Parts: sequence; structure tokens; C-alpha cells
Amino acid sequence: MSMTLELIVARGTARGLLNGTATADYADLILLSQLLSQEGDHSMASALLVLANTIHPNAEESVLHDPKG
Repeated sequence: MSMTLELIVARGTARGLLNGTATADYADLILLSQLLSQEGDHSMASALLVLANTIHPNAEESVLHDPKG
């Protein structure tokens, strides 16, 4: 399996977010989760969504992710 630079950076960023060494806003978490999901890394994408659920999005960000679909 070949990994693109974008995926390598995304996975490293996600690890930093999940272990608390990096911070991001709600929109960044959702976009990163979507990228990882598209690349097949569903477990890390799911973990980011769990983290995103602990953040209160502002009005603009709240339309980015609809957990119902």
C-alpha cells in the first residue's frame, strides 16, 4: 500500500490531536476525519469524530457534520 504525503501528514496530525499534543477546532477535526475515512483509515477517523463531539462548534461549523448522514 502506497501512502501519499497528504495521508502521512493527516495521520500524524490525527495522532497528535488524539494524544493531546496538538489542538484543532471543530472544522479541522471534521475535515481531517473525512480525509482519513476516504483513505480507508476508519478507526482513526472514528476516533476524531468522538473527539469532535466533545467540542462545541460555532454556527458556521455546525453544518459541516450531520451525524445522521
